[in-house]
Order: sequence, then structure tokens, then C-alpha cells
Amino acid sequence: MRRESAIGVLGGYGAVGAAVVRRLLAAGAGPILVAGRDPARAREPARRTGANDAEVEVLRTDLDDPDSLGAFADRCRLVVNCAGPSYRVLDTVARAALRAGADYVDAAGDDPAAARLRDVGEEHAGREDGRILVLSAGALPGLSGLIPRVLVARAERPVRLDAHLGGVAPLTPAAAGDVLLSHGPEHGVPSAAWRGGEVCERVLPPLRGIGLEAFPRPVGAFPFLSTEAVRLARATGLEEVNWYTVFGGERLAEELALTRALEGTDTAPLIAAAAEDVARLGSWYGQEFRLWEGPAEGSPSRSAVLRAEDSYELSAFLAAEAALRVLEGSVRPGVSFAADVLDPEATVRALAADGCAELTLT
Repeated sequence: MRRESAIGVLGGYGAVGAAVVRRLLAAGAGPILVAGRDPARAREPARRTGANDAEVEVLRTDLDDPDSLGAFADRCRLVVNCAGPSYRVLDTVARAALRAGADYVDAAGDDPAAARLRDVGEEHAGREDGRILVLSAGALPGLSGLIPRVLVARAERPVRLDAHLGGVAPLTPAAAGDVLLSHGPEHGVPSAAWRGGEVCERVLPPLRGIGLEAFPRPVGAFPFLSTEAVRLARATGLEEVNWYTVFGGERLAEELALTRALEGTDTAPLIAAAAEDVARLGSWYGQEFRLWEGPAEGSPSRSAVLRAEDSYELSAFLAAEAALRVLEGSVRPGVSFAADVLDPEATVRALAADGCAELTLT
């Protein structure tokens, strides 16, 4: 496998990574280099798709071993990171990709990673061989910043957006780590909302037992103005943005609040609580956006409702989509977030063709 032709997927056998490998193979991209600490598990995606050794190769790679990470990146023209949790990965894999002269897509990687990469990304973007680094190419953040852009682009005078995102799902150890630690100021502000061009704190109360089209039962919604929501508001000129995290079950919300209050770091109770919610309510995920044109009151004029069984499949969809767009050369060099550089309308069409979710735009 030649370095210039390899697409490396780190963590390519996890809940997101395996689905990314499957999508890249279906799109005819490759060959694929699946990397991770467990070579036996890394062979599973290829075995399930029936891919041969010329299409998929396995390489043992340890995130904590710079030599093995460098050896992996050296064989890639594009690195897709699906390893986590992102608060631990930060810019480690991206820098290995840059050193190897490879482009980079991260299914996670929010503002903390971007802040650490800005200087490096700009330096490489200014070179003749400018490298591309796309972060937050997942369901949330990612699709959550792309879908509302479709509504805004179709509206004459968009003024207000309400977003509700979440559901019930099992937590992988990496996802549990991100859920636990992605609540500081570098990720967003609880109870805040966007008003007239700025973040206004302590504006919105939690909502309980509300019915929304994206979710099969009443849910609890907790206001959290994420950094992605702020970027969206600034990019679109919206006057008001109300952004809510949805918990379909009660156990995870309770355990998360308790663990954060005690400043705990153990993710095992969160994983167990999420499993309890899934056992009782099943697994489902949704995103619902409501847009107002003109007066920011009364009924919304436009809406987008996304329903899915598996949020990990949604993240895999966008990570693979971002990788394909990088490979075709339609993403600008430098450090960027997926929602800022992928075409919203084209992404929505690709999502409909993928079949991993049901999306209704009205």
C-alpha cells in the first residue's frame, strides 16, 4: 500500500470508525488502512464488507506511542480520526498527520482541538502543499450546524432558530468521556441564548416533558448554547438562537448532573445509566430545528426534523462525507469545522441517499 494512496482510519473498528470504513469502501475510496491498538478487532470491518487485503489493511497503532502513530500517518494521504475521547486526543493525531504531509478529518475535535491547531494549520495552509484539517465532522457537532443552514438559506428573513438535539443511546467509553467533560466554557454556556449578536447568560430554563416531532416520546430539554451554535448564529446573522440538549431518559441526565457536581472523572456510572435508559426506552436519536422569519413569535415558518436509530451511524456518515469531499478537493486548506466548509444542501442530499436517518424539511 503506497502512502500517497492510503486513507487511514484511526479507531476504524469502533462504533463510528467501522461505519466510516464501510461507507468509504462503498464509495470506492481506498485502499483503507484501519489502525488501532487491537489488530484482531481492526480486521472486523473488512470481514463484514467482504473487502480483500488489497482494499483494507490493518496496522497496530497506539495513540500514546508517537512512533507507531507516526508510522501510521506516514502511510496515509488522508487520516480520518475516529478514536476518542476527543478531550484526550485533542491535536495529537492531527499533528502526526501534518508531519506526514497528510490531510485530516476528525469525527469529533471541537474548539479545544481547533485552538491548539490554528497556528499549525495556518502555517501549512500558506504553503504550496496546503493541508486540510476538518474538525467536528459528526452528528453533534457537525450535522447539527449544517442542517439549520439549509433552513436559513431557504428563508427570506430568518430571525430566530430553536434547536433540540439528543435522545437515548448506549455510550461507548470514548463517548462517555466526551459527554462528561464537554461542558466547560470552551464548549458552550448552560442556560444561555443568543440575543442580538451576543451570548446572554441565564436566559433559558430547562424544559420537561415536552413533545417534539423528532422524538418518539416526551423529553427533557436543557439549554446549552454550544460554541457551534454561536458560530452558526454569527455566520447566518440570526438574531435569536435557543439551543437545547435533549435527554430521552432520566437515568443518564441524573447521573451526569451528579458526576459533574461531585467533579468526578469515572465514566462507568454514565455508561451504566445510559444502558438503563436504553433497556427501558430503546435507542433513538433526533435533531429538530424550528426557524422563524420576520417576527420571532407565533408559529415557526420552517422546520427540519431528523430521526435516527443510531447517532454513531450519523457521525460516521458525516465523517465519511467530509473525507470524500477532502479527497475530491472541494474543501479549502487550513483548520475548519465541517459545518463551516461542507455544502449544506449537498450534504442533506447525501444524507437522504445514505439512509441512516429520516430527514424532513418543511
